[in-house]
Parts: sequence; structure tokens; C-alpha cells
Amino acid sequence: MKYLISILVLFSAAVALGTLLQNTAYVLLVYPPYRIELSLKLFVVLFVLVFGFGYWLIHLLLATSQLPGVVQKIRSDRAKNNARKLLDVALRAFFEGRYAEAEKAAARAIKHGESSVLYGIIAARAAHELKAFERRNAYVSLAESHTQGESTMRMLVAAKTKFERQDQQP
Repeated sequence: MKYLISILVLFSAAVALGTLLQNTAYVLLVYPPYRIELSLKLFVVLFVLVFGFGYWLIHLLLATSQLPGVVQKIRSDRAKNNARKLLDVALRAFFEGRYAEAEKAAARAIKHGESSVLYGIIAARAAHELKAFERRNAYVSLAESHTQGESTMRMLVAAKTKFERQDQQP
């Protein structure tokens, strides 16, 4: 079907071009007190150019109006990628026993605006290993405030850290 339509368009263009080249007609534009007389060939060429320019201008304006959304999406994607890289750094540092670096990377990811509970949990576990119990409690409560519905992991970390410390308070 595409092939048939393209052949019809090609033949139509050939007929229009042949007619245009054979025709000696002219176009008369009158707007008192002005009068413009153009050959039909020049009028068709100018009409196609003006139509093409208008089409291009409309697309340019539409692209310009959508630009803030595109930029916001790119920035959001870049921030998520940076946060995921920080998660990799935090996990690697945590499992290598470099708890200060793990806590720092997880805290930076939280500052980037990531709302996943993992960042707060890693920071809390790293702070617990560093014996910084107040920071641990702050990270656990931060993980609680950022994410609703993911409380199981947060409660497991809180229970495990309190058990390891043998803390009897709830």
C-alpha cells in the first residue's frame, strides 16, 4: 500500500510540474491601492516556501514549549543515576568494612532526593557499626519518613541493631 501511494504521489507531482512548466498563467493579488502580479510558477514556489517555513516555525515553537519538561526529565534521570552510583559506592564500602565511607555515600544519596529505603538503611547500619547510635536512629527515622509501606526492612534493622547493642528500650 505504501508503494502504491508513493507512486501516485510521484505521478501527481510529475503532472503538476509538467502543467506548471507549460502554463503561462499569472496570479494577480490586489489590495487597494497595491497590485502585485506574479507568474504562477513563482507564486507556487513562494507558496511552498512560506508553507514550509510556517510548518518549521510551528514545530520549533512546540519543541521550545516542551523544552522545560525535557530538561527536567534529563536532570531527574541524571540525579537518579548519580544516586544509584552512590548506592553502589555505599554498598561496596559497607561490605568492605569501610563504614564511614558507606555512611557518607548513603547520606549524599539521601540529600540528592532519593526516597528509597535502602539509602537510609545502609546509612543506619554503617552508623551502627561506627557506634554512632544517635545518627543511626536519625537515619532509621529518616527512612521511616521517606517511605511509607516499606517499614518491614526498617523495623528489622532497628530490631537487629538494638539486639546487637542489647538495648531494652523500644
